[in-house]
Order: sequence, then C-alpha cells, then structure tokens
Amino acid sequence: MEEVRPVPYEAERRAALMRLLDDVTAVASVSEELEPAARTTLEAVCELTGWSLGHMCVPADIGDDFVSSGIWVGAIERFPVLREVTARTRFPPGVGTVGKIIITGKPVWSADMNRDPLVLRTRYEENLGVRAVFAFPVVAADGVAAVMEFFADHVVPRDEALLKVMASLGHQLGRVIDRRKAHQLLESSRSRLEQVIETSMEGFVSMDATGLITGWNSAAERMFGYSREEALGRPLHELIVPPRYRAADRAGRERFLSTGQSNVLGRRLELSAVRADGGEFPIELVVWATREHGQWTFNAFVHDITDRRRAEQALREAYEAEQATVARLRELDQAKSDFIATVSHELRTPLTSIAGYLEIFDDAEPVSEHQERMLQSMIRNTARLQHLVEDLLAVNTIDAGRLDVDTAPVPVRRILDEAMRTAGGEAHDSGHTFRVHVDAGADSVNADVDLSVRAVSALLSNAVKFSPTGAPVTVRASAAGEGAERTVSIAVTDAGPGIDPDELPRIFDRFYRTRYAVEHAIQGIGLGLSLAKTIAQAHGGVLTAASTPGEGSTFTLILPAAPEQDGRSREQDGRGPRPE
Repeated sequence: MEEVRPVPYEAERRAALMRLLDDVTAVASVSEELEPAARTTLEAVCELTGWSLGHMCVPADIGDDFVSSGIWVGAIERFPVLREVTARTRFPPGVGTVGKIIITGKPVWSADMNRDPLVLRTRYEENLGVRAVFAFPVVAADGVAAVMEFFADHVVPRDEALLKVMASLGHQLGRVIDRRKAHQLLESSRSRLEQVIETSMEGFVSMDATGLITGWNSAAERMFGYSREEALGRPLHELIVPPRYRAADRAGRERFLSTGQSNVLGRRLELSAVRADGGEFPIELVVWATREHGQWTFNAFVHDITDRRRAEQALREAYEAEQATVARLRELDQAKSDFIATVSHELRTPLTSIAGYLEIFDDAEPVSEHQERMLQSMIRNTARLQHLVEDLLAVNTIDAGRLDVDTAPVPVRRILDEAMRTAGGEAHDSGHTFRVHVDAGADSVNADVDLSVRAVSALLSNAVKFSPTGAPVTVRASAAGEGAERTVSIAVTDAGPGIDPDELPRIFDRFYRTRYAVEHAIQGIGLGLSLAKTIAQAHGGVLTAASTPGEGSTFTLILPAAPEQDGRSREQDGRGPRPE
C-alpha cells in the first residue's frame, strides 16, 4: 500500500491558501522581473503544501518548445536524476504535462507519475525519485509564458482547491510579464524616438516650464554652436533668442502656463535666432507642448532657412531682372513695330508713284526690245517691293491686334481669279501655269475678300518660287461636311523639291526659310505662309502643309463654306493671267 498523508484541517488550509494568494499578488504587483517573483511563489507554495521541489519551465530561445529555466526551489540535490533529465528535455506543445498546459492553459495534476502515461520524463528514466507532480501556467496577455511545477516524493491525491488557487496565481504572475513587456516596448519606443531625434537633420530643442533647456540634439549643436553640455540647464531665451524678442518669448510662455492659450503652438513659424558667435540667422520651427508628471515641456524642431532665404532673394532679383528685360524687349518690339510702320508708309507713297509712272511708260509709244526688258524688270521689282511693304504692314497690323475680318459670302472662283492675277506676273516670268479645278459644292466661302485673296496668292507665290521653270501649279477647291459644319478646301500643289520632315513643323513660323530656300537664294523673307495661316485662323479655318521630299508640297487652306446655293461643278484648266 502507498502512503497517503492526511491533509491539514480544511478551514486552516483554506485560510493558508488565501494568504498565499495575497502574498503572491503583493509580490507580483511590485516585481519588474519574473524570476524573483517566481522564486518567491515557488518557495511559498512548497512551504504551504509541504511538497519537496518547485521548478519553472520557460519558452526555448528557438521554436515553440519549453525548456527548464534552471530555477529550482527545495532540496534538489536529493533528486539528481530528475534535475538531469529535466535539464535535457524539451517539452513540445501537447506532449507531457508541460506540453498539455502550453496548449490548454489549465493546471495539471498527476497523483502518481509512475502510473501516468502523460508524464514525459518517466519515458526517459523510470526512477526519478519523485511520485506526484502538479503544475500550473503563468498566463500573460499573449498566452502561456511559463509553467510552474511541484514534485513530491510520495503519492498525493488531486487537490481541486489548491489547483484553483494556483490558476489564480498564474494569472497574477502573468501581470509581471505583461508589465515587463510593456516597459520594454516603452523603452524601445523611447530609444527609437531618441535615435530619430539625435540623427535628425533638424535641430531639436526642448525646455521645461521655467524656460531651461532639457533637450539638445547634434543638429542643434551644429546649428547654434553650443555643445549639449553647454546648452542643457541654461535659459533658452538667453541662449538662442535675439535680445529684442526675449521679453515676448517669456510673456508668451507665462501666458500659456496661466491660461492654456498660445499663438505659436502647433504653427509653422519663421523667426530669427542667434548663434554662439552672436550672428543672427533665419529659422523655421514648429513648437508643441507635452505634459508629463504634472509638468509642461516645450519642444521644437528647428530648421535653418538661410539657404532658402538666399535662394528666394536670388529668385526675386532674377524675376525683377527678367521683368526689366521683358519691359525693355517690349520697348524694343514697339520701336521695331513703329519703325516698320513708318518705313513701310514712307515706302508706300513713292512706290505708288513709281508704279504709276511705270504704267504710263508701259502704255506709251513702243520702245526698243532692250528698253522693254528694262521696263518690265522695273515693273516686277516695284510690284515685289509693294508686296513686301504690304506684308510688313500686315504683320504690324496683326501684332497690334487690329486685324479686322469682314466676312461675307464670296465665290471661290473670284478669290482664285484675283489671287492668280496677283501672282500672275511671277508665274509668267518663270513660265509657270495654274491648273484650277473647282469641285461641285465648292462654290463660295464665308470670308473677307481681301484677306482670303492675300492668303491664296501667298500660297500661289510660294508654289511658283519652288517649282521648276515651266512646271504647272495645281489648284483644287473642294467641299466637305454638312450644314453649318461645311467647309471649302483650297489646295495648292507644287512640283518643287519638297520639305524635309524636320523642317515641316516650322514652315509657318514668321521669317522662317528652309535650307533649300537659303541654299538656292530663293526670293522672299518668310512672311507669306505665316500671314496665310494667321488669316485662316482669323476666319476660324486652318492652313495645313503636306510634303514628300523630291515630290513637291501641298498647302491646303480650309475656310467655312457660305450657306449652300444651287450651283454646278466647274472646272478650268488653263494658263494663269499674264501681267498687263
């Protein structure tokens, strides 16, 4: 028969258990580490129960298993086998008494280890020197954090009251672990915050309610020229605030401490600060206040904005210089416009007189062949000068915003005829012909007669200049669209060298001349196409260019069509008019 020791008197035992619970709770409430609280608990339980040994298992460094903590209470030297087996055993979750507690989080009692298959250590060594074991978990916020176990060298029946108290003890000890983890998290957060502040590129400064500096990072050392040791404990306003602002700084702090109101907290401010050498510099800072242990602390991140102020000043100066340059350019542009207008008007009058006298000479009695050639040359060059003057005056008119468009229904044939008459002298001299096709429906456009004639004549003149001698210039008018969206396109196609793709986007730029025009000394100053495009846009139309190098170019003027009228398709194929 196994020896079963009698239990203490029930009332005394219950009171003893309550005292144990109170004692362990008191220890757990003040302990910062688990180990001293665990030793106290193990000793108290062994003393109360009379059990031989107390031991604690803790999580292994790697994995989910538990291992011996090495903490034993009692005469462990009498049980070397138990100690050796426990030291080398790992307790996986769900295996053995410790493993079961890990999974369930509930106490376990084995009255006789030798007959209990749940006990893991008896599988390794049959004679451990102990018979009974009970264990309970130390339960923290994130689960079982440790297992406390007790051994007796005799069989002990299950004691529910003891297990219930032990379960409560386990939760009380768990608070020690939770408190320790919270403290570690707080310390870790504080350490990270201090590291962030210390390595920040911004200066960090803090002071207490009396204005004494309590925080000063490396960036502040570099910015203000004071070491941390020199700054800590000194009045902030005397160290870095310019003398003229110190009274306001103190008044603002005192007002906040007495009323809780502040005009600066939480706002981004630009102020002046002073360095150790007495030099002032601009800073940007944000100040906030925190209250710890009933005391206010004022904190600020400070940024030296000297470089930014210099950059802003440089930008202002550059802007002012640019504005002055723009004003000067406007003056020069106006002077240029005035000069062109004056010269053009001054040229127009004598050129008109010269053209009139030349007409008289041309209509006079016949002259010799040599004189006729000279006369015709003077007539052509006079017309060329007149066209140039008119183009320059048109540019001035456009630049001044005085391009008036008086639209009305105009027959397309009229525009083409007048344009061919204008460009006829050029075409005749170079042996070019105009081949005109007016498709059905392209009868009239809604346009200003003079401007539309100028635009088409510019396209014809351009085609004549770039087409080989004697090559025809094709003109086709066609209609597209319906109703109010109807348009008329006048396409002028030459047989010239074409335009390179890289030059095509610039072909309508004012005064732009292609490489071919420059290399072959083709007459013109690069205004005709630009004026034609401006005229097209003024009518709500467009002017486009398409070209294939070596195969010629096509310029298409698209204008709004006049309201539809009955008409028929007309086509003319003939030579352009010859100058009178």
